[in-house]
Amino acid sequence: MSDMTELPQQESSDQTEAEDMTGLLEEVLREFAELGPDADPLRVELVTSEILGEWWEAGDDLAAELIAFAAAPPEPERLVAPLAALRALATTAEHREAAAEALEKLDLPEPPWAEGLGQAPVGECWRTADVYGDGGSVLCVFGTGESRHGLLVAINYATQGGWAEEAAIVESPEEVVAELHTQAEQSGDLVICESITPGRAHQILADAFAGTERQDDPEVTDDYVRFRVVAMARTRALPEREPAAPAQVLSAVQEAEIIDDFIRGSGIPDSEVTRVCALRLIEFGLEHDPRQPLRVGPDKLVAFLDAVDDGSVELTDEQDEALEAVLPAWARWGANRDGLPEHAVEPLLEAVDERLSERIVEIESISYLDDTDGLDEAAVTDLLARRRFAVPSVYTEIGDEEVELDPTDPEQRRLLVLGEHPEFQHSLTEEELDEETFLAVAAYTAVVDQLWDNEPREVWEAAQRLSERGLPRSEVLDALAEVLSDRLEPVEGDGLEFDIDDYIAALTELD
Repeated sequence: MSDMTELPQQESSDQTEAEDMTGLLEEVLREFAELGPDADPLRVELVTSEILGEWWEAGDDLAAELIAFAAAPPEPERLVAPLAALRALATTAEHREAAAEALEKLDLPEPPWAEGLGQAPVGECWRTADVYGDGGSVLCVFGTGESRHGLLVAINYATQGGWAEEAAIVESPEEVVAELHTQAEQSGDLVICESITPGRAHQILADAFAGTERQDDPEVTDDYVRFRVVAMARTRALPEREPAAPAQVLSAVQEAEIIDDFIRGSGIPDSEVTRVCALRLIEFGLEHDPRQPLRVGPDKLVAFLDAVDDGSVELTDEQDEALEAVLPAWARWGANRDGLPEHAVEPLLEAVDERLSERIVEIESISYLDDTDGLDEAAVTDLLARRRFAVPSVYTEIGDEEVELDPTDPEQRRLLVLGEHPEFQHSLTEEELDEETFLAVAAYTAVVDQLWDNEPREVWEAAQRLSERGLPRSEVLDALAEVLSDRLEPVEGDGLEFDIDDYIAALTELD
């Protein structure tokens, strides 16, 4: 019988994943072993929080893996320390109970620090909040003597009913309290800083952490990831939470009454489009700010526009365009309704106007950046600057009507040029167009086309030189068009031609 060579078997993906997980768990066990039996409980809490945070950020659940591993551990004594930490610090009651059961089954001595986890006594608590209700922070002091520390959490109330976006354990809570008071004093009454009960702090923090955990991919800081576990444990250690205000529920009749009040109070024209926009604002408030659905704040209204842009809030094109008038009116009406001080209204309206302006630029930029494949960031920036110089806006007025045009279409781009020059429009309506106007229109539209396509590139180079001298855009275009117009020659039919080399030479000398 001939010898047979056996092919090596491929490891299954499940086997590989199991080996990878065992390696990761081994690393965790080493980190806990390095703490030693006499470690300070706070240090153990911080190390545990950092380890669990790394796994949480990666989308893995270390607590579940360790508890499962404890069912048949090869070296049970090495699991005592991490299980003791999980019993006190795991973020779910299920995992804390499972860790406690696993420890009981191991029936091994625990490190001395185990009973000190989560036992830091609670001290004073402070809260800051902006006048709009968009954001704030909570500081709770824990511990005594050298172990005294604070939990500082920053909370965003623009969406999700409020959510924690940053959390940190701070070593000198007294200094942080002083900083919070200073920030409030320097805010011009736009920020308050006040002492709150631990029960109130518990309610605010628990709701904020729940808001973060509801999100699939929350935008949190590195400190949040690092301190998340110990921050939640400190929150659970606070006295029983005080009751929060209930979420509001509005009937269709109540929503209609609010819209009526908005239209009367703001003076905005009453139309179906306006009413739908207002209804969407109410619905957004009920979803993301259920306790104060009609509250207006810069961050909340900007978040509403972001939701419109990403499709979470659905509007027709006509309704979307109406937001430019509706949203500032809603902000002003809401500010009056909420009793915001006048010096807080201006920043609110400025934030809304700025975001609306950014939207216009973003929407228009789509038309300007239709052929940017293969270009790096610098090239795209230059292309956008050049095309915006050639065609500053996709909106123009032809006759008495304002129209939106597509600058990528040469014919519509020509209309945008004519829209900037009413004198051309008047001449073009005449039965016979004089030669001077004909050449001027041809030169202007050609220069704009050349800038749009960057051919020849010397046109944009000349435009940049003239702009750097301080000439306004209109004068720069006049100069460029004059250089071309002087070289245009009629050909058979209605066409025109020019010597490209002569034209480029003249552009190079233009300064």
